[in-house]
Amino acid sequence: MTGIYIPGIYRKLYAAGYFNIREKRVFLSENKYKFTSEWRRKQKKRKITVFFLIIILVGVSIYFFNKNKDFFSGITNNPSQNQIIMDLWENQRYLELINFSDSLLELNPADAHVLMFRGFASFYEGNSRINREDKLHFIDESIFSLRKALVFNSERMRPQIHYVLGRAYYHKGKYYADLSVRYLEKSIAEGFTGKDTYEYLALAYAELGKKEQSVRFFELAAENNPSDILFSLLAQMYFDLGSFNLAENYLIESNNKTTNPQLEERNLFILGLIFEGRNDMRRAEESYRRIVQINPGSADAFYRLGLLYEIAGDRVRARAEWRNALRHDPQHYGARLKLF
Repeated sequence: MTGIYIPGIYRKLYAAGYFNIREKRVFLSENKYKFTSEWRRKQKKRKITVFFLIIILVGVSIYFFNKNKDFFSGITNNPSQNQIIMDLWENQRYLELINFSDSLLELNPADAHVLMFRGFASFYEGNSRINREDKLHFIDESIFSLRKALVFNSERMRPQIHYVLGRAYYHKGKYYADLSVRYLEKSIAEGFTGKDTYEYLALAYAELGKKEQSVRFFELAAENNPSDILFSLLAQMYFDLGSFNLAENYLIESNNKTTNPQLEERNLFILGLIFEGRNDMRRAEESYRRIVQINPGSADAFYRLGLLYEIAGDRVRARAEWRNALRHDPQHYGARLKLF
């Protein structure tokens, strides 16, 4: 036994008499059967214990699942609660609806019905805010609630949720335009088209620089809900694409319908550029003069008039118009460049 090395892992067993060491080989001693039988008994006890623990856990899970089925389904079955939600919604008391929803969600955070209405109310409350920081706060809350509602209930009003999500992402800015398109097109594929779905899709595609798709949806929007603003936006898209005849037609339609002087001024400016491009200086001058009548402080209109007179060779009148531009906007780059 002298001088034989015993690895550390075996030393406690050796001291207890479980091993005999002979000629550097390890043999089980006479207690070997006792050792193995005790080990097997312990293993058997562990397996039985684990088995009963599993049975207990499964039973508890089934009990709580049956007791709280509404929690997992995400649908509330409380008629009075639903009535309060609907009354607040129909009366457009969005902030009160958000607060009421928060109190319900403290008890049941996964109620998809409540989450959905909280998301809808947050979107419309955000849209009513003038301050951009306040607006984005509610838009973010809307997105959070609606995406959570989709997780806890995959079917209930899914198309409408996608519709509002698409609009909410558009209001977050151009870096979210792709998500706006994704959710709006999902809502259409699922059978729901809101009254402004096509407008939002047109604007989102414009943010993405996809002008052809933008024009297609503006046209669909104009078919469903013709308006001065839609015609003006459609004209702008056609102008950017170089389809000047179509742009002119929509600009004229927009001006025929509108009572908004700012929109009319914008349309007239684009018409003036179209006429300039055709070398129709008379009609271009008429457009810019009409702008000055609507808005006597339009430095850009005076500047364009000066360019028309410069092309016609009338430098005196051109310089007079550029001075008019600087009088209304002393920092106007084009006019300063021409005069100094």
